[in-house]
Amino acid sequence: MITVAAMLVIAKGVLHTGVVSRATYRLLSGVQTSGQALRRLIPPVGFISALINTTPIVAMLIPAAKELQQRSGIPARGVLLPIAHATTLAGSATLIGTSSNLLIAALAAPSGAEVTMFSFVPIAVPVALVGWVVLLLTAPAMLRGRSENADRDLSWHAEIPVAARANAVGRTAAELGIATTIEFELVDIRREGKPVATESVLEAGDRLIYRCTEAGVRILWGSPRFSLSPQPLYLVAIATNEQARVRDLEDDENILVVAAQTTNALRDAPAEAGALCLVTTESVAALDDHSLVGLWQQAAGKAPQTGKTWVALLILAGVIVAGSFGLAQVELIAATGAALTVLTGVLTPRSAARALNWNILAIIAGSIGLGTIVVKSGLGEYISEALLSLSAGKTVLVVLVLAVSTTVMTNVVTNAAAAAILTPVVLTIAARTGLNPVLLLTMVGTCISFTFLNPFSHQSNLMVMRPGNYSTRTFIRYGLPLTAVCLTTVCVVSWVLLTI
Repeated sequence: MITVAAMLVIAKGVLHTGVVSRATYRLLSGVQTSGQALRRLIPPVGFISALINTTPIVAMLIPAAKELQQRSGIPARGVLLPIAHATTLAGSATLIGTSSNLLIAALAAPSGAEVTMFSFVPIAVPVALVGWVVLLLTAPAMLRGRSENADRDLSWHAEIPVAARANAVGRTAAELGIATTIEFELVDIRREGKPVATESVLEAGDRLIYRCTEAGVRILWGSPRFSLSPQPLYLVAIATNEQARVRDLEDDENILVVAAQTTNALRDAPAEAGALCLVTTESVAALDDHSLVGLWQQAAGKAPQTGKTWVALLILAGVIVAGSFGLAQVELIAATGAALTVLTGVLTPRSAARALNWNILAIIAGSIGLGTIVVKSGLGEYISEALLSLSAGKTVLVVLVLAVSTTVMTNVVTNAAAAAILTPVVLTIAARTGLNPVLLLTMVGTCISFTFLNPFSHQSNLMVMRPGNYSTRTFIRYGLPLTAVCLTTVCVVSWVLLTI
């Protein structure tokens, strides 16, 4: 429980720097087909998924896929589901890649079966590589779709400043993919108050002028390219018509106007009653007290903070290295990493607390209790006897029965519940047959990631279901060949390792 909670904080710290978003946008630059996008994304995203929780990674890839659809006409449908499955496969390769692996290690430890950071690699990595090949081959044919041709309603005027240490400095807007999409269009660059060509190399202090949709403002605000203020974005409705200008909102020095629904420059835009604008501020009290503000609501979270990128990455690397060499108990190492994430300013204490996904933690806590029930009630012995009778004690049949049973169970119940039920069963089977318990556990941990047939079997599946316009039938049709190939691979690899 401690390890999972700490890794959620560390993962949020890494993602908060925008490093994944920056890498993703760079990888997707210039792609022409969904197959090309998948070939560029799957290996690096898979590697990251083996180190931190996959759910926030998929969450960050959804807007990137949507922007790719807007910019290049490549349907998000052909990208999101393969990426979700690829991250799930890769997440099973390490102890910290998925909570089910941590749960298996915790439940197995009292029996003397030591599952370490990379115990899952010999089985999970070959299966992931084969699975990725299947994803690349089947996605273009089975996930065809057309991009949505929406008419652009560029009724917002946005002025985005380039901070001194912004990632955009030294490159052009076109190179960064922040020039023109269906949601926004760069119309001018202001440097020291004077216009320069939109093709110019960006410098610190430049102000980029956009015509965009409201969603486009949010996209720009959330881009890691600008190193914008670490404050949320608020949608504000003007209360009165006092012959004022939108810029008059900045009479309170805590408020910065980012965009307004107008065709005029922000300095000329009238603050008419009911007019909408997007602002940022350190404290909502400034909005409550301002005479021009009628209503407000939060429109977007804090912009990514790129200045702490290397700090966050070094903390993650330190946790992985310390855990790999067993320098301390994994929960102590992870908790230290989470504490450093806060102490170094990568996250505020409040942001760290919000990183804790209480649903995940509650499921894991309940699953630990479920595992105890399986052992204490004798249910584990009963299930073990049934599986051993089906396999007749032969290694190849033990592997096959366990792999198939795990795959069926993980698509019916949560992966944490499957881990809790099957870990004591596997330990009993290993004791009866003399097989290596760690190899059997890592095989089961790998099979728990085969959540391809049911949109409700994994959180990543649910996350991409609506953006990709998938149905349950889509999951079954696309997941069946992937499941069949991965099952075959895991059985072959596990049998070879167990009989060496």
